Amino acid sequence: MHQPNRAVMLVVATAVLASGTRVAVGGLRSRETGGSRVLAPRPSPLAAAGSENEIRDRDIAFYQRRAAEDTISASDRSQLAALYLQRARATGAFADYERAERLARRSLALRTEHNSQTFALLASALLARHAFRQALAVARRADSLDPGVPAHVALLAEIELELGDYAAANAHFSSIRFDGESFTVAARLARWRELTGHTDAARRLLRRAVARVERRDDLAREQVSWFLFRLGEIELRAGRLDSADSLLRRGLAIFPRDYRILGALARLASERGRWTQAIDYGGQAIALQLDPTTLGTISDAYAALGDTTQAAEYARAMTVSALTQPGPIHRAWGLFVLDHGNVLDVKRVLAKTRVEMRTRHDIYGYDLLAWALHKQGKNIAARAAIERALSQHTEDAQLFYHAGMIERALGDRAAARLYLARALSLNPTFSVTQAAFARATLDSLAAAGAPGHE
Repeated sequence: MHQPNRAVMLVVATAVLASGTRVAVGGLRSRETGGSRVLAPRPSPLAAAGSENEIRDRDIAFYQRRAAEDTISASDRSQLAALYLQRARATGAFADYERAERLARRSLALRTEHNSQTFALLASALLARHAFRQALAVARRADSLDPGVPAHVALLAEIELELGDYAAANAHFSSIRFDGESFTVAARLARWRELTGHTDAARRLLRRAVARVERRDDLAREQVSWFLFRLGEIELRAGRLDSADSLLRRGLAIFPRDYRILGALARLASERGRWTQAIDYGGQAIALQLDPTTLGTISDAYAALGDTTQAAEYARAMTVSALTQPGPIHRAWGLFVLDHGNVLDVKRVLAKTRVEMRTRHDIYGYDLLAWALHKQGKNIAARAAIERALSQHTEDAQLFYHAGMIERALGDRAAARLYLARALSLNPTFSVTQAAFARATLDSLAAAGAPGHE
């Protein structure tokens, strides 16, 4: 049986378990610093990855020396925080997010006036480690110092979006006078448009952003590849596999060590049923960054090939990695457990989800809550939660699949058919394991004639 990068996965998983290292979760993050670029020199996107990393590391060493020599320099600490934040985004190293946070706080302790960009830096670092309430307070301070700056307003709105305060997010996003220039603002607006059911508008925003960043010769390659990853991710979620493949490969050509793109290519290969290719891409991704989602993809690929031993091994590694992540629960792990786990695992996910929802009320939190309740047979409560998950009209097959299965469990076969058909029309391959269940359930409902509510 094919076993690429197995040793790498085992070594890194063991190290994570032994050391308690925390790993950053990917997601929408600004590739600018409060609307302004980092001042340190940047190589061409076509430069070698090693050269780019070496330049950034030299910049870090330079500003470390400056900060040590000048103990009251707010700007040197802000600059160093920005460099650590950039490296964290490129590598997924959670320790760099923590370094960025500490340095940003030191900079602000030295000076708040004319230092609003450091508030934005601090908010971004807090956002990366899922300290959403703290990030919100900092982003509000940044906006109060420089009211109406589009980059600051967009950052504030993104944090509100993550917390599930959609009314506030809508008010802030709607207030932005977007001139089409800032690719960071475009990315955050695109996320909002995608979440509120306007996927085509999100695509247009990201395509324009991609066109802009690809013309720049002063941006880190990781920064450019992220936009291609983000657009490819939208296409993958929509089941537009050829388009996603093209975009992701363009991004990988720019930044071959992009673990996010490699992980997305693994998921794409799985949706096509190319299990060995999924394992290959996944192995390359986790050799760079131990991402729980990718470990789950590899596990499912081995299961599809009939190798239950390897599937179980990667599933265990996924749990080890997920439990080191920031926040009460890693949601991809939670869904994986609900789709694969036993009764005790389901209880664990439900408990962790409820802890998270004490402070965070976004649609994907409600979706995870609904699915966990459904798995425990609490379908009345699950229905209430999934209705909240669907409240923003998000075009995500997963949400409609969960809604359909909950309605089927409640006996409303007509509603179940509508939801399941919607899921499969949005993306017929939305999940390696669950799409087949959706199709089989829809077929069984159709065969029964779906007479309506029983």
